[in-house]
Amino acid sequence: MTEVCQTTIIHPEKVDVVKNKLENKDLSNLLVLGKCFSDSSRIKIFYALETFKEMCVCDLAEVLDASIATTSHHLRYLKKQGVAKSRKDGKEVYYSLANEEILSTIRIVLDMPNSLSLTS
Repeated sequence: MTEVCQTTIIHPEKVDVVKNKLENKDLSNLLVLGKCFSDSSRIKIFYALETFKEMCVCDLAEVLDASIATTSHHLRYLKKQGVAKSRKDGKEVYYSLANEEILSTIRIVLDMPNSLSLTS
């Protein structure tokens, strides 16, 4: 049994409502966030920064079981996308999530696997 409609539009009013809602919607921020979650190392960074709010690059590299260079690459990407920020303290560089709104969003997304039953 195929799960595809065998006709054209059945509910044009529903289609119109959704199309009108999407017409002036800027989805770029959601696309950026989706790209940030498209890498398992960056997801691990999110878990770490959600747990401790701020961590140095060398500690994050250990969490990822990756080199400092690779970890720095991921962190620079997150910073460039506006999701993370950094501060230097002597020889160490510390990263955190960019703001409370990002932190709240990350918490929601990271908690989702507990309530989803997706198959891969």
